[in-house]
Amino acid sequence: MKYPTVIIITLFFWYTAFNASAQRKWDDKYYGELTNEDFRSFKLFNNSINIDKIDYKVLNAVLFFVSNEARISRGLTQVDYQPNLEIMAWNHSIAMGERDFFDHVNSKDKKRKTPKERAELAAITNPTVSENISAIGGLKFDSYLALAEHIINGWINSPPHAKNLFSEKALQLGCGAYYYLGVWQGNKDIKKQGDGFWISTQNFQSFTNVVGGQSKDKGPKG
Repeated sequence: MKYPTVIIITLFFWYTAFNASAQRKWDDKYYGELTNEDFRSFKLFNNSINIDKIDYKVLNAVLFFVSNEARISRGLTQVDYQPNLEIMAWNHSIAMGERDFFDHVNSKDKKRKTPKERAELAAITNPTVSENISAIGGLKFDSYLALAEHIINGWINSPPHAKNLFSEKALQLGCGAYYYLGVWQGNKDIKKQGDGFWISTQNFQSFTNVVGGQSKDKGPKG
């Protein structure tokens, strides 16, 4: 009877160790594996944020899951993750930070001026995209999840943004956030105190699913 006990303990230890190691790095397969019931306990989402080495794949993912959590709380269906929309959103957040603007229209780069052009760069051939943007400066957050909650709550509490977030016509979503450390939009005080800005974009595809190909723009590295 001792041998089965040893085997069970060994298998349990191996299974536990495997699960822990599986959460050391983000994999897009987790979009399909995590649920609204268990994503909050996912280790990577609860990791502290190292400003010098931000895991943008994790941040974008937790923004996605908190977005769906908000939709479910309103009795709406979940939206599906779409990688081309994530690329589109992330590059717009980068552009807003690096080119010092905050708008749905990028007047600094004609190739990225409107969501339609940004969708084309992300290889989306049938864009019916709605977009939310956010900028938060001078605040520190304990975890990726805490940051995502703050960003999503801001959109929830803004009627125009909530309209996109809670649209019944939305089918797919990609989120992209970027941290800009520098003087942005003339805010020198935040730079002086050693903080930066979390600049975020949500892109929803409505009516029909994205038809996508190989993106010209690059997404965050996993």
